[in-house]
Amino acid sequence: MSSRNARGNSSRLDTGLLLACCILSVIALLLPDRLGEPIATTIRRTVLAPLLTVQGQSQTVRAAITARDDDLVLRGAAAAQAATAPALAAENESLRRLLGLAGRLRDGFVVAEAFHPAGLTDDFTITIGAGSAVGVNAFTPVVTADGLVGMVESSDPARSVAITWAHPDFGVSAMSADESAFGIVKPHLVSGPERYLLELRGVPFRASLDSGTLIVSSGLGATYPRGISIGTVISEIPTTERWARTYLLKPSVLPSTLSAVVLLLPSRVAGGVSQVWTDVASADSAARAIVAASDSAAKLAALAELAARRAALLAASDSARADSMLAPLGPAPTVRPPSISPSISPPISPPISPPIRPPPDTMPPRTVPPGGVE
Repeated sequence: MSSRNARGNSSRLDTGLLLACCILSVIALLLPDRLGEPIATTIRRTVLAPLLTVQGQSQTVRAAITARDDDLVLRGAAAAQAATAPALAAENESLRRLLGLAGRLRDGFVVAEAFHPAGLTDDFTITIGAGSAVGVNAFTPVVTADGLVGMVESSDPARSVAITWAHPDFGVSAMSADESAFGIVKPHLVSGPERYLLELRGVPFRASLDSGTLIVSSGLGATYPRGISIGTVISEIPTTERWARTYLLKPSVLPSTLSAVVLLLPSRVAGGVSQVWTDVASADSAARAIVAASDSAAKLAALAELAARRAALLAASDSARADSMLAPLGPAPTVRPPSISPSISPPISPPISPPIRPPPDTMPPRTVPPGGVE
């Protein structure tokens, strides 16, 4: 009961103060300027001074908070631009190189955008923005200006799904660029960063490959034409096989960095792609960098480069993709006709002449035996 009375008294006091302030305000408005100004000044300096001080401080704090927010927005925008600028530059460079590849191919291909719907950590498949409506069907090779990506697994009129070289089911018949060794390229099925390397299996034991040797598709089979860059040799993998060698390869293309790809249509596959991947300078510099180190150092360098490229991609995943090397192809092999050795005819023996009889006048007289019978 007492608390209710206290609240009632407080409400009446507040109402009374409000009424008093209103009356004083009306009186101040009605007073002439020569009297109202001194009174208003006196009130501001006495009664309203604490309130005015608090108001000024609150305005200062609000201005500081607004300025800080603007500064944070500007810093965030600058950081975003700094983070995306290298990625955008790399993507532009990749698109320029695709234009160069298209100019070398001239016809029989489709350029399409590549998507990674399952996330950047899934390098097994990619979705491509082109389908059967433009001639893209199953087993269509997928490439970039750097080399081989994989092949189309399935397609509909508007989109296709392709497996990359990282897929466990991937395989391509391959050879060294100088055609000294042949084998099958398969993914390196291990855990860790080495998962993004390749293996060249089944190389004849007599064929030895040095670090930095370029490996290209051999054209055996109906899927991949001859001469597409696949990767470069890092080192030999020790195996128990005594009749064949296995080599570890650094791939020419990292699937997770792709934003656009080229699909080779059947007419282009049938026509071949000889002398299309011909950036000699880039391949030579990459080969020299690998050959300059030992096998173990080359392997570590290749893994570090792959890890750095994936880390940069994850840091700027909203805007971009990045780089690799081109690989040259050697001149097309010249097929020499088999040499025909001249046939050697047997020596002709001179004719056998009949025995020469002496003339009659030189013949010795015949001797007649006794009895008159020769």
